[in-house]
Amino acid sequence: MGKFDIMLRVRQLMMFGLAMLIGALFQFMAVPIPFLLGGIVSSMFWKVIGAQVYWPREWRELGLCVAGYGIGRNFTAETMHELASQTVGVLESSLVAVGASIVIAWWTSRHSYANLQSCVMGCLPGGMTQMLLMSENNPKVDFSVVMVMQTLRLMGAIIIVPFLVVHGLGAELKGVVVPPAAVNGHSWLWLVPIAFVGAFTLQKLHIPTPRLLGPILCASACSYFFGTFQPVPDALMMVAQISIGLYMGMLLDPARIKETGKLMPFIITGILLIIAVSVGMAYYLSGIYGFSLITAFLAMAPGGIAEMCLAGMSMGENVSIILTYQLVRLLILNITVPMGLNWYFKDK
Repeated sequence: MGKFDIMLRVRQLMMFGLAMLIGALFQFMAVPIPFLLGGIVSSMFWKVIGAQVYWPREWRELGLCVAGYGIGRNFTAETMHELASQTVGVLESSLVAVGASIVIAWWTSRHSYANLQSCVMGCLPGGMTQMLLMSENNPKVDFSVVMVMQTLRLMGAIIIVPFLVVHGLGAELKGVVVPPAAVNGHSWLWLVPIAFVGAFTLQKLHIPTPRLLGPILCASACSYFFGTFQPVPDALMMVAQISIGLYMGMLLDPARIKETGKLMPFIITGILLIIAVSVGMAYYLSGIYGFSLITAFLAMAPGGIAEMCLAGMSMGENVSIILTYQLVRLLILNITVPMGLNWYFKDK
């Protein structure tokens, strides 16, 4: 191993260490996906100071497999039962969320320098990782625009939604309830064959981002047919998030990110509009199916699955309903939307 290779490994260790520190700070501040964002910030720091840094794509792929298993294992028989009894509501809410996001993206593209495809991929709720993966290799898409829009959308939703639920809808906090680990489920080590089979199958079928979607679908099927699977250890999930974030950060151009400042008024307006749509849809769902307005709003809100479920638990709401709506929307976004985008923008 030459001197350059040794220095490269040292920088990679330093990048990873800085990402851990930033991620721990974000976690302390209750920021969503803290270590993924920590990896992005760490990469950006090294690029800004002009250091020669590199993060292998293969390491990112391994991180995606772990994340895909972590998402898919949530799809249990109980989730399917909720889906079967409320199929129309779940599909309606997902289509409304996607439709509202597309309208906001069209409006943003008409009044800013960003093209329609970049805006659509930046506005879609719940598909941050998938949209970033799709945009990195597409020359028609501005990766920096997608990254900034998706990050601010997620951060804005996580900050605004709990505040609105408590102060606007009258929810009462009952203390954060931490669910017990699924220690009696199938071993988390099953993620290795599950991730391999899922990724290999979708790669052969030429489905976009097979390293993420394959494990999601395969883990979902296994969880439904064979019962509960243990979550991966927190340390492994942390490493996976950092690896994904470091690679994503390598793709960012600091100069382009500075230019996205012109999009801030449109991004903020878009966040407020999608939350307003979520409130309206929540009133409709709670009236049709009888669960509380707060449960319906958390189920519709454009935040992360874990964050919205934890918020529901702390307020004594129906977490099964929240999980079902959030997870199905995530699966729809990760499976159908990418194929739709590829088809619509293929010749544009």
